[in-house]
This record gives sequence, C-alpha cells and structure tokens, in this order.
Amino acid sequence: MFTPPIGLAYIAASLRQGGHQVSVLDAVGESLDTRDPAPNDCFFYGLPPEHVAARIPAEVDLIGIQFGFSFEWPTCRDLSRLIRDRFPDTPIIAGGEHLSAMPSQSLRMSSVDIAVIGEGEETIRELVTAIESGKAQLSDISGIAYKEASGEVIFNTRRPRVRAIDDIPWPAWDLLPIENYLDRELGFGVNRGRSMPILASRGCPYQCTFCSSPSMWTTRWLARDPDRVLDEIVYYQRTYGATNFDFYDLTAIVKKSWIVDFCEKVQERGLNMTWQLPSGTRSEAIDQEVADLLYRSGCRNLTYAPESGSIHTLSKIKKRVDLDMMIRSMEYSARAGINVKANFMVGFPGESWADVKETFAYISRLAWARVHDISIWSFVPYPGCELFEVVPLANRTFPDDDFYDHLRSYADTSRTTSFCNDFSDQALKRLRLAGIGLFYLLSWLLHPWRPVRVIKNLVSGNQDSRLEMVLSNMFRRSRLERVAGD
Repeated sequence: MFTPPIGLAYIAASLRQGGHQVSVLDAVGESLDTRDPAPNDCFFYGLPPEHVAARIPAEVDLIGIQFGFSFEWPTCRDLSRLIRDRFPDTPIIAGGEHLSAMPSQSLRMSSVDIAVIGEGEETIRELVTAIESGKAQLSDISGIAYKEASGEVIFNTRRPRVRAIDDIPWPAWDLLPIENYLDRELGFGVNRGRSMPILASRGCPYQCTFCSSPSMWTTRWLARDPDRVLDEIVYYQRTYGATNFDFYDLTAIVKKSWIVDFCEKVQERGLNMTWQLPSGTRSEAIDQEVADLLYRSGCRNLTYAPESGSIHTLSKIKKRVDLDMMIRSMEYSARAGINVKANFMVGFPGESWADVKETFAYISRLAWARVHDISIWSFVPYPGCELFEVVPLANRTFPDDDFYDHLRSYADTSRTTSFCNDFSDQALKRLRLAGIGLFYLLSWLLHPWRPVRVIKNLVSGNQDSRLEMVLSNMFRRSRLERVAGD
C-alpha cells in the first residue's frame, strides 16, 4: 500500500512556517514503480537506502528522517548509518511512532543524534531554530531525547500536545511528489480517483493495550473546526484536482455533534466529493441519522474496529465496545449505502479457542448485517503498546530484525507469528484464513451479486470494497515482479 507521507508533509510545513528552507525527499513517492530486493526475503519499494543517502544535497545543514512505524525500523536504522557515512558532522534528527515508543534504544542503535518524541510540529521548529542559531542548549527544549558524545541518552520533559490544532499549517504537499500518487490513484483507502490524505482530528481517547497510540499521541483527542477541514478539502480540489479524501484519523467519529456538523456543512457548501475512513472508527455516534448524513456528504467507505467478538478478550485488551451496538451501527451504515469493513485480531496473549469461536460467531453475524469486508490480523506486540511490556520476547532490550519482520504479517500471512500459548504460528495462520473464508462464504451466499460485482470492478479497474483494493494491489505487485524478472 503506497500512501503519501502526511506526517512528513506536516513537519515540512511547520518548518517552512518558522522561516526555514526545507527540501523533502520522499523515497517511495519519487520512484513508485521501482522494486528491489531487500534483506529477509523482502523488497524495497521506491529508492533504495543508498540512493536516498546519495540524493541528499551536499550543502544541507540538518537532516531529518521519518521513523514511521516499527516494521520500518531496520531500514530507517540502516539509512541513518548511510547518511552518517556521507555527512559525518551534520546533525541527524528523527521522529515518528517508533522513535516515540523506543527512543533510548533507537538512538543507541542508529546514527540519529536527536529524537523528537510524540507530536512534532512545535518541537521540530524550536529545535531547528535553536541548532541554527547556536544560542540554545538541547537541554532547554522539551519533547526530545538526544545522544551525548559519550553515548549517554538524555531525556527532556515531554512537550504537551498542541492545543490550537487549527493553527497547525496544512501539509506542504508542494514539497513532495504528490502528483505521482495522484496520477496512479494511490492512497490509504479504496481507489475512488485522485485521493488526498487529510486529518480532521488527532489522538484517540481510548487505551487499547495492543495500540501504540498512547505513547505517541497520549490519550487526548482533539478535533479540528469542520470549516477548516472543508477549506483544506476545497483547496485540494482546486489545486490538485482531488476527487476523494482518505481520512487518516486514528478515531475520527467520537462526538456526534462534530460529525453531524461536518456532514451538514459538506452539503451546505455543495461539495462534490467522496471521502472514507479506512483506518477504523468508533460506532457509538453512528446511528441511522448519522449514517444517512455520512452517505449524503459523500462518505462511501467506513471501517469499524471491533477487534474481537469475545467479551473476555475485549476486557483483557481494554477495548471498550458494545458488540451489539456496533453491529447495529454497521447495519445502519450498510443500509445507507456505505461500504462497511470490520477489523479483527486473533492470538492475543491469554486468548483461548473458546474466545476465537466467539469471534467467528460474531463474524458470521456481520455477514447477516450486510457488512461488505473484514480483515483478520494476528496480534503482534508493537513497541509502545502496553502488551509489548508483558509479552515475553527473546531480546527484551531490543528485538532483533526478525521480530520487525513479523510486524508485516498484516500484509503477508507467511510471517504470522503467535504470541499466544494456545496457538502455534501455523494454527494462527490457519485461523486467520478460516475466519476470512467463513465471512466471505456467508456474505456471498446471502448476497450473491457481490462476487459478480467484485469481478466486474476488477475487470473495469473500479473499486468499491476493500477486497477489490487488495486483489487489485496483488495483481499490481505480480506485474511488478514479472517486470523485475524480465
């Protein structure tokens, strides 16, 4: 899945607002059709690390690296070392989910000098200004950890979250190869044309034990003014010809009053667009009224995240959700005309066969409730999540590269690894496939026109569902492999 790096674009915009000259190298976006072998039977998409290091301008004063999610850690670590070889005296700064979760180990095992912890816009601007002026000490800047010449890692006070969320400058997409993504109709969600990423809120107020969000964003949820979000959408329509908007929010729909206001203002402005929530959202605020409003405002794809159908499992992972209420909400959305997807995980520590059976029973109910798609992932203890601290790992100080390969099991079932005593790796892999097979078998028996529509859309190149997106991406990767082989 190739997605424009919205975090990097936000950081670039903040630096530019602070009066700094900024250039951005999006290694993936610069070469979306390139695929090269990488360690551990993987592949680099886009520019390989050595090419990235070589493309950095020689006259640069500071270098920043986005250490996004933990499965990218080995590549980012190696990239930092290549950059250090070429720029032995230039400060290297990094930020992102992984560094926020494991700053000390990341600094010690990479060539990064300074880690930005958590939300980065205010911190990076103050940090770069201080380094350029030479008038401030790193110890005076909150929200960072840094490495002394001795190798000791120093932690400063964590910076509070940005409260004036509407004052954060819009992402600096003009500094990135955004047209490469738009021309190929690539994005986070289902392909519905030229898709731009957008954030309407930041953070999540919940504390699920499998999620690293609290270590990155804390549990403060802040929503932007709906009019400001729509101003940004209109700008992207006029500037980039965008027709669809993928909301990257962790939990966009928390307050009913906010989403109702947003949907009504979309209609008041007469905006012609589609939008979707591909990463998941809460169900409490989505009743029949809201579902109808969502559809009328252009929402076409909505992802829910029940995670499990077992009350016992939900309690253990601190997932506060009413399963019956969620099914009703899904059915409201599906009846309104929205393509609905549900996310699940199996293999949580302490989960039993009885728990999985309850999840499968719940999955069966979703087919009756008109849900279109599901995903089933195996639990992996992401650095920064609460369960990472309690699940036994071979190397507690810092997992090896094989561990990070397992984090990619969401896209490659062959890397499925069990962290649950009741299931072997193979059993967990079979459970994932069995649950998906069960859902689609029931769904297509109950709604026999759906597989016909899937085939029709694949032939025409259109996408309505997540399944069609997955199958389309599989065909695309297959074509890339054939080209690489030739």
